[in-house]
Amino acid sequence: MQHIELDDETARNLTVLAESLGLTVEDYLRSLVPATMIADAHALDELEKEWAELALRGPSLPHDFSRADIYEEHD
Repeated sequence: MQHIELDDETARNLTVLAESLGLTVEDYLRSLVPATMIADAHALDELEKEWAELALRGPSLPHDFSRADIYEEHD
C-alpha cells in the first residue's frame, strides 16, 4: 500500500468530493486511474526486468575503455 501526504484543506476537499459521489476516498482515487494505465504500468515493469536481465548477460566494455575510445575518429 502506498501513502501520499496532503495538506489538510486538500484532504478535506477530497473527502467531501468522494462522499458526494458515494465513494470512499480510496475508491475515488482508484477510479481516477484508468485500468489500461495500470495494465501498461505492469507491462512496463516486466519489460524493464527483461531489459535488466539482458544487460547483465551482455558483453562488458574492456577495463581500459575511456572517453578517448569513443572519440578517436574525431580529432
